[in-house]
Amino acid sequence: MPDTNVNKCFSTLHDMKYCQGTPVTPGIKRRAWYTSVDSILKWPVIPVDELGRPTSAIYEGNFVLAEGIKWRPLDHLPGKAEFKSETQGDEPSRTFKVTGSFLHPKIDEDAATASTALLNTRIVVLVEDMKGRYRVIGCEQYDGALVSPSRDNGQGATGSAGTTILVEADDPVETPFYTGPIDTVDGIINEAA
Repeated sequence: MPDTNVNKCFSTLHDMKYCQGTPVTPGIKRRAWYTSVDSILKWPVIPVDELGRPTSAIYEGNFVLAEGIKWRPLDHLPGKAEFKSETQGDEPSRTFKVTGSFLHPKIDEDAATASTALLNTRIVVLVEDMKGRYRVIGCEQYDGALVSPSRDNGQGATGSAGTTILVEADDPVETPFYTGPIDTVDGIINEAA
């Protein structure tokens, strides 16, 4: 009788096909959204198989925030933003390190106040790619994302000034996609058609 566990070991592998000539648009849009981990009452979930392995990079369900809490905007210069993931750790406990670096153009009192509030607060960030899909920095399992704000007043008359918000998160999934509604201070976005 064949060992059925052997087949289970390969069950999560997926094709990685690509049609030549299909454009891949790099970058992210100019506004990201964030909230504190403590304001999230319920997280969406990543589907897993019977062995606990993720079977999709798309969250199922929606974020549910505490009453009166909305996703806050993080406006940045998209041409200076960096958003990436890389593997970390040792087998069989490897995960992804997801990072986002967002250059907010202001260096005024509002930027300083916002940076100070972020310093010791774990957050979740929703980043919109150029095709309008949202990806998540921060997961429930690893208590969201750590924020490291910094400011640069620039050099001389033409130096670049701004407040950089660096966000880093550990995640067992490569920067999951979120398809649910996002209740922001500007209204609900990403609603299903």
